[in-house]
Amino acid sequence: MKKRQESSKKVSMEITILKVAEELFVEKGYSATSTVEIASRAGCNQALVHYYFRTKANLFNKILESKISFMVSAFDYIDNKELSFTENLTKTIEMHFDALTKDKKLPIFVLNEIKNNDNNNVLDIIREIFRNKISFLLDKLDAILQEEIKAKRIREISALDLVLTIVSLNIFVFLAYPIVDYVLSINEKGVELIIQQRKKEIVNTILNSLRP
Repeated sequence: MKKRQESSKKVSMEITILKVAEELFVEKGYSATSTVEIASRAGCNQALVHYYFRTKANLFNKILESKISFMVSAFDYIDNKELSFTENLTKTIEMHFDALTKDKKLPIFVLNEIKNNDNNNVLDIIREIFRNKISFLLDKLDAILQEEIKAKRIREISALDLVLTIVSLNIFVFLAYPIVDYVLSINEKGVELIIQQRKKEIVNTILNSLRP
């Protein structure tokens, strides 16, 4: 019983450290965040942070990999046999958008880290995810698109172009989000309504763009 409680405490503290580190990395950036600060906000000592994650880079990489993988996972359902191509595509666009909605600051955070390049692993992580998941996704999506093109249900388009269109349109909403929030001075409920309306518009834009 005692061992189980100790194990539960360790898992709880590890999760707390991850959550706090994520908040600080997004708030201040990789280079301006220290493990001392992470430990202080998490309510533990610095040695414990290093015990669980060894280095700040490892902690950062674990968080970033988890976030990007979660966003990419929205495309896993593009080939649901129970739905039509249009239904699958709509669901995929919406799931990717919803993943970003839950983490609005992520796109700006990732772009800032790439630009600052203080942590050289950012692009390496993205490339690794691309190799492991996205390349397989593109092959799968390309086969689906070719079937739709052959049946003259959609115009010719490559899987890469379609994925880039989805990702860029969805991400731009959240890159523009702070500007819209500041300039228009809309309350939180109003901003959420705008965001949900943008989701519908993006779905319609992409579906209309595929018409033969």
